[in-house]
Amino acid sequence: MGLFGLFGKKEKKNHIPPYDASLIVKFHNEHKAVVSHIVAIQKAMDEGAIGTGKVKKLLKSLKMELLGHFMEEDIKLYWYLKDYYKEDPTALEIVKSFEDSIKEIQKDIMHFFDYYSRDDIALDKEYIRKFEQIVEELSVRVNAEEENLYPLYVA
Repeated sequence: MGLFGLFGKKEKKNHIPPYDASLIVKFHNEHKAVVSHIVAIQKAMDEGAIGTGKVKKLLKSLKMELLGHFMEEDIKLYWYLKDYYKEDPTALEIVKSFEDSIKEIQKDIMHFFDYYSRDDIALDKEYIRKFEQIVEELSVRVNAEEENLYPLYVA
């Protein structure tokens, strides 16, 4: 047996995550935490902390929370749903549509957070406008997920 024979052929493994009965509850709780973060940011802004480091610190924290949520949805939810509904074109199209749209939303949101969490960028009227737009976008997304996507997650 030659050197390369030691390694053998790699088997293709199925990386579809197993069903997790607590996953949707976890996502609901994460959505509530995101709302709490947004409220804290808005409160800090209303209290005049927009020119301080407090709002930027809250923005960075919210960004990390959203990144974790997006990643877990991608790995545990979308992979599972695409596999589960591979024989149901209608449901599969719904899942893929949500997956495609979240990728666009993620780009917008992460660009916003990357830009406005920088120390050299002022939180001005443009920031406030964009923040309100991001909050609206997240609100619509969360409601759509909870009403239309999460009910598809079954064993």
